[in-house]
Amino acid sequence: MDVFEYITKNLNPPQKDAVETLNGPLLILAGAGSGKTRVLTHRMANMIAMGHCAPDEILCVTFTNKAAKEMEARIYKILADLGVPIRSQLWVSTFHSFCVRILRQHLTLLDYKPHFGIYDSSDTLSQIKKVMKALNINDKMYPPKNFQGRIGDAKMLALSPEDLRKNNRPMMDPKTLQVYTMYEEEMKRANSLDFDDLLLKTYELFRMYPDLLDQYQDKFKYIMVDEYQDTNHIQYLLVQMLAKKHRNLCVVGDEDQSIYSWRGADISNILDFEKDFPEAKIIKLEENYRSSSNIVTAATHVIKNNTQRKDKTLFTSNPDGELIQVHEEKNEYDEGRFVAKTIQSMLNQGEGSYNDYAIFYRTNAQSRVLEEQLRTLAIPYRLVGGVRFYERMEVKDMLSYMKLSVNPADDIAFKRVVNVPTRGIGKTTIEKIEEYALENKLSLSIATQKAIETRMFNSGTTAKLRRFLDLMEDLQVSASRFKLPDFYHIILDRTEYVTTLKKEDTPEAKARIENLEELDNAIAQFSKERGDEGTLQSFLEEMALVSDVDSLDQEQNSVTLMTLHISKGLEFPYVFIVGLEENLFPSNRGTDDAGNEDVEEERRLAYVGMTRARQKLWMSYVRTRRVWGQEHFNPPSRFIKEIPQKLVHFKSAIETPRFVSRYGGASTRATSISDFETQDFPDYGDRSDSSSYSKGMRVRHPTFGVGSVFATEGSGEDLKVSVLFTDNTIKKFITKYARLEKV
Repeated sequence: MDVFEYITKNLNPPQKDAVETLNGPLLILAGAGSGKTRVLTHRMANMIAMGHCAPDEILCVTFTNKAAKEMEARIYKILADLGVPIRSQLWVSTFHSFCVRILRQHLTLLDYKPHFGIYDSSDTLSQIKKVMKALNINDKMYPPKNFQGRIGDAKMLALSPEDLRKNNRPMMDPKTLQVYTMYEEEMKRANSLDFDDLLLKTYELFRMYPDLLDQYQDKFKYIMVDEYQDTNHIQYLLVQMLAKKHRNLCVVGDEDQSIYSWRGADISNILDFEKDFPEAKIIKLEENYRSSSNIVTAATHVIKNNTQRKDKTLFTSNPDGELIQVHEEKNEYDEGRFVAKTIQSMLNQGEGSYNDYAIFYRTNAQSRVLEEQLRTLAIPYRLVGGVRFYERMEVKDMLSYMKLSVNPADDIAFKRVVNVPTRGIGKTTIEKIEEYALENKLSLSIATQKAIETRMFNSGTTAKLRRFLDLMEDLQVSASRFKLPDFYHIILDRTEYVTTLKKEDTPEAKARIENLEELDNAIAQFSKERGDEGTLQSFLEEMALVSDVDSLDQEQNSVTLMTLHISKGLEFPYVFIVGLEENLFPSNRGTDDAGNEDVEEERRLAYVGMTRARQKLWMSYVRTRRVWGQEHFNPPSRFIKEIPQKLVHFKSAIETPRFVSRYGGASTRATSISDFETQDFPDYGDRSDSSSYSKGMRVRHPTFGVGSVFATEGSGEDLKVSVLFTDNTIKKFITKYARLEKV
């Protein structure tokens, strides 16, 4: 068997076509579960094995470290099986990791020092708060997170403060521009980059140094981009720059799974690929290997209601499998109980293990009730996307000591640990040092040294500050002398961090010590995997780039809970999607216009969630859901109605189901929901003594606007009315307090 035959032996015709098409622009439209990772890995292995280029002349970019590592491992295995030696490092990584590799070598060209720091979201917010304080901007009137969001948006569009000032059309308000300008100055002084800078500074390097860009254009003869529908504007610009010379650009993606516009992803990048590259070849991967035929057909019928999509239809040769289970419950607690009891029942029948089950929801807030119900039945679960391990207080403290040891200019790290554990260095002392540092444009480390030299504080405070600087100087020397695992133990020992926690002797302190032990395990594993490359600097870089999905351990035997956004790229035998109600999913970002862009993205999110399921899919909604203390009565999601009737088994746990009278029979019979009328609501409660309000009466609420009464209950001071508003939400009010006006 020759090399090409070996590489392509298990591929279907379109997959094989994609693997052997090497030169020129190529757009691979890969439907959910259609084997796109297999195509990318086999394509890259084919280029190397057939001698088209050296391994390090291919750049392959994807969106999670987990995906990058899996792809790299698969490529190495294929080549090892063929006996092809790899003598240079592969460039398979995320956009951010790729940019870190570039910046590590060349950031000094932008007047930064070597060993730059990387700020996470909370560090960035702290820096913005510091800038706002210096500019006397009230953080109650101007929330720091708003500035953080607008600055991030500007960077995503590759716009520096200077670019914004030069632009004739005002693209940023003056106050945000003022904060952005000073924020950039402070970040440079801290010799640190935020997450968005990793892309922006790489783009600026290539733009300012054409010879450097030329060098990388020559280097990467072939470029492959996974999940191209999720690229934002600056990622698009970087890809266009690098691919300009050879035009051997292969992008893989599915516009039906573009669900990240809220963080800058631009669906037009994949929809307009042929405009950028008119000579591009298009290959469609439409056969799904993951899910049952009923799940594939149901998801396909839902997504076909979108207008922003290419012409392709997902299909599968898999068996029909079970019908989609659509379940109606009274409220979110009943919904949570239904999910937990169903999982318990399935497991008792021998249907898989805990880690075969996943529960998806639209918003993080929905997890609380689900967690409570799982705990009640002693079902183990893991929450993906909650407080991440590397964002826990004690872990961030240790990482801050590490950061400060390699980058003494990192003010956020300095401020975090200067009095942790407690050293008697008070808030007033730190504020005075900060003020002095700002006035003299110094880092906090240097400002503290000056404060000691000029005797700014009394002898007791001065001695405490000197001891801290001595500690950090000692750690900086140790960082250069010792290997990472040993250095971590040196930090724990010399800061007396664990000793202080042990003295506290509380359950919380014990849990924090356990997290520090887990960090020790992570460091040991990192050093083992990386060998000589497992340096402190590379560890800090990798930890800064960890995502929620990267930290998901699918070997752990527990039910997985996560938002639908995080679920992309994963798959489970059994999937529950909860909260399928209008104004929750789809969220109230959209309108009733089915062609609305927000609604289309929400529909893509439903499609992503549905196609994560391999064998069985449950979709549930409730009649009433409490939000901000108010009961909301939303109709079932339009996405449920878009599934063909023949593919659905509908059950209601309510004695008189909302729509059962239309079909007759028991409340648990299988029935169609395709013709449900979203406003066919039941009457709730006692209608007596409610003569002042009647069903259908038009009323106005000062916050929610005009609506119509559809139900009343109680009487006198306890009279409650439920009002259907124009956005299809139903809210219940106690009339005594509601300020309702009859219209």
